[in-house]
Formats: sequence, C-alpha cells, structure tokens
Amino acid sequence: MPRSGYDTVFPSGNIGIGTTTPRANLDIGYHINNGILGAVFGRLAEGDTNGAGTYLGVRGYETQWSNYGGKSFALEHRFYGSLNSSINFYRGGGDKGGFMTFATYDGTERVRIDPAGKVGIGTVSPSHELAVNGTVRAKEVIVDTGWSDFVFEDSYRLRSLAEVETHIEEHGNLPDVPSASEVESEGLSVGKAQKIMMQKIEELTLYMIEQEKKNQIQQNEIEDLRKQLSQQNTRYNSE
Repeated sequence: MPRSGYDTVFPSGNIGIGTTTPRANLDIGYHINNGILGAVFGRLAEGDTNGAGTYLGVRGYETQWSNYGGKSFALEHRFYGSLNSSINFYRGGGDKGGFMTFATYDGTERVRIDPAGKVGIGTVSPSHELAVNGTVRAKEVIVDTGWSDFVFEDSYRLRSLAEVETHIEEHGNLPDVPSASEVESEGLSVGKAQKIMMQKIEELTLYMIEQEKKNQIQQNEIEDLRKQLSQQNTRYNSE
C-alpha cells in the first residue's frame, strides 16, 4: 500500500517510492542518510532472519566529509546481517571529484580508484596509474618504453674498460645504472630497468667485438711470426 501518497505511479509513467516527484522511471526518493538501508535488490533465505538479513542492497551515508569520511552511498552484500563485500562511493570536495573503493571479507577496503583515476591495490594513496602494495604475478607484461640501440650509433662514446673499472671502484655500481640505495628509496621502472639492461648487453657486445678484433690481429701476427720462423728454419736447414 502507498505510504501517505508517497508510493505513486504518475501520468508520466514514473514510479515514486518515498517521493511525490519522481525524476526517473523508478525513483526511491526517501533520504537514506546516516547509514540507513534504502533499497534491497534481492535476498537469500539463509541467514535472512539475522539482523538486516542476507541481501544485496544500497545503504546511504552522508554528504559531508565530517561524517563517514565522505562516503555517500554503498552497494553492499550482507550475509546473516554481517557486512561481507561492498562498493563504496565517496563525494569529492565539490559537486565533482568523487572516488570509489572496493571492499571484501568484512568490509575491509582492498581497491581504490581515486579522483584522478589512479588505481590502488592495498594502498589508499596510489602514486601512479596503478599502484600495488604487494606482489604482482602475470603471464605477460608489455611495457612501452624507449630502447637502447643508440649504443650502436657512431656518435655514442663507449667507455674504456679502465673507465668502467674506475667508476665501479668509486661508486660501487655500473655507469648509468641506479645504485642499490636509489632503487630501495625510489623504486625502479620495469621499462627503465629493461632499457638499462639492454644498454649494458649492447655495450658488452661491443666490448666483445672489439676484443675479437684484437684477438684476430694478434692471431695474424702470430701466424706471420710462425711463417717467418718457418722460413728461417728452412733456410738454415738448406745451408
């Protein structure tokens, strides 16, 4: 039955529950501040007699930051009246700027999408487009970044091994490679790490090519000496 004329089907076809001026096809216009359960989309029999029951529904909170930390609404799943998981909607500083969080187990926040669209997993203040406070495991990760073929350009100055040795003795790390303390304090981009490693592999390849050339020159000189020695022995034996 309608509650004092608040549950009404209007000529426009809009249905109002808790409002005489529905602004949608179905408008549950009753204000659900202060953690009131406003709508239930479905219930399950098990545990439904405990507290608020077992359901999927919408709970309202507040529009002020001072209450509920800025939470406006939550789409929540409760079991035996206890909060399990929920999607929480928070207001911004004005009419824009809101963010969302995803909670599991007992309503504990696990994922946050902040106002700038940055996603945090295990962190409430994501510093990057995706920030994970934990371990990431994937079958494949594709990183778009620059590459290190500049090592093969004629203008590239390849350090001598003596210079590399001096740098290691002075700094404790390879040239162009972040130190352990820098990585510990600032982290290291996967793309940057791959670029640096490829740069060092390409430099090492150049060192090997250079060494091979030196070895070949030495081998040629050895062969020439052998020929000269053989010729001298031949002349000596013929005398």
